[in-house]
Amino acid sequence: MKPFDISSFFLKLLENDHDMSPAIAAMKALMESLRQDDSTTLQEFIEKMKEARNTLSKMDVSIVSVSSGCELFLRFITLAHSELEQAADFASCREILLHRGEGFVKSMQDSRKKIVKFSSNLIKDGMVILTHSKSRNVLAVMAEAAMLGRQFTVFITESQPDCSGRKLAADLKAVGIPSTVILDAAVAYVMEKVDAVMLGAEGVCENGGIINKIGSCNVATLAHLKNKPVYVLVESFKFLRMIPLNNSSLPKTYLHKASVLNSGNELMDEHPMVDYTHPENITLLYTDLGVLPTSAVTEYLIKLYT
Repeated sequence: MKPFDISSFFLKLLENDHDMSPAIAAMKALMESLRQDDSTTLQEFIEKMKEARNTLSKMDVSIVSVSSGCELFLRFITLAHSELEQAADFASCREILLHRGEGFVKSMQDSRKKIVKFSSNLIKDGMVILTHSKSRNVLAVMAEAAMLGRQFTVFITESQPDCSGRKLAADLKAVGIPSTVILDAAVAYVMEKVDAVMLGAEGVCENGGIINKIGSCNVATLAHLKNKPVYVLVESFKFLRMIPLNNSSLPKTYLHKASVLNSGNELMDEHPMVDYTHPENITLLYTDLGVLPTSAVTEYLIKLYT
């Protein structure tokens, strides 16, 4: 029997569903790995799952969210070791793990719908919103507001170097939402005109700060200085057990693609993929758990990991 290739399975999921979060795809890949696993003990299984997680974390796809999604998935399915250890054999234990995993993935797949629900009153008629890069959650919330008949305008940063802001502008146009793409350097100029900033996130740190597309820190910091609210729309499976001191303390695996890290070329640390925004520059987190202050992330992670 051909060994299970978790990397290929993961990439196939993303290829077949462009709207799927890489973190969800990673969880589904771990589930398939669990189904095909031949471990005979719980400890052996945990070690294999850690290896699978490390493999997925080295892919060139949303390293931050994949890492956090995998870690939370493995933590959730292996909670209450006593229940697992009391199983008659590992086959029975595997059934418990599969049941937990399926329930967790299903719940996480509904995260975006829950975020849209909790954000139902976020966008009001006449609002001018600034967003950065392309976030599936931001798009979903804006599309829902437009469907409800709300009239609002969006400024989108071009978001170099991949111009993901232009991709979001095309998606908004498809659902009838007017938007204007601006240069990244024009954020300060348009900030006076906006009512609020809406961002997605690759990860949410334990203190409520976010890791997101490079330039997010600039946008949120300036908004805070101009007394503009900054709302982050993000799933709880992106919560991370880490508190960076600043941008320079972020792991290099978060800052650069795995292919770049393994290329042997000298890294340009001044041009990473993501940056870190301090929690004091964020007003509220709109999550599948509800509308949260940044301080609530610590409490959630403590409950999960203790």
